[in-house]
Amino acid sequence: MELKDKKILVVAAHPDDEVLGCGGTLAKAIAEGSEVHVIFLGEGISARFPIGEYGSKEFHEQTKVRQEGAKKALAVLKITNFEFGTRLCTQFDKYPLLSIVKEIEMKLESFSPDILFTHNPAEVNIDHRLTYEAVEVACRPTRKNIPKEIYTFEILCSGSWTFESTFKPNVFVNIAKFWDIKLKAWQCYEGEARPFPFPRCEEGMKTVAQYRGLSSNLELAEGFKLVRKICL
Repeated sequence: MELKDKKILVVAAHPDDEVLGCGGTLAKAIAEGSEVHVIFLGEGISARFPIGEYGSKEFHEQTKVRQEGAKKALAVLKITNFEFGTRLCTQFDKYPLLSIVKEIEMKLESFSPDILFTHNPAEVNIDHRLTYEAVEVACRPTRKNIPKEIYTFEILCSGSWTFESTFKPNVFVNIAKFWDIKLKAWQCYEGEARPFPFPRCEEGMKTVAQYRGLSSNLELAEGFKLVRKICL
């Protein structure tokens, strides 16, 4: 994966997915002169509340905390172009898939990325799976401005708890020099970590990075699956 002087788009379901899935790689890409844009399709909080009860003070406060955490995390990664979506967490199936596709298509048309990172379909979280499907539709190869390289990433928890399907990366990015940046960005998301052995903790994150490193003879790595590459 060539990261130097590229235009990179991250299509993420929720704030924090960008750090968990590819934070080290994004930091590396920016250090090598690439421009990174991020779009979040949903808000990431509502699943923690009773269905339909999204008007409380607590809900709005937690939503603000999540967005402010994202802004801080993106600042750590030196990403200045990002968009927040408002789709309800783990309820992306309540929205027409076409509405998600159209949002992604608009971003592709305005930005014309070289590389796109998004979720993989082997996830418990339905929002992650539908994000993948929407990207798949938006990036059909007959369209203009689609990225020449599309990669999927893994998310701790959601990808750790599937019954059968598993994420099988075939591309590995050395993030040893950028691990501290990824960790600092993750620490901006207040209240999202839980104690080990919950996967989404600092020890869990490093365990996965080491495991992906074992697959590629690297100290610490992020794993991706190349789902399409068009060579002209």
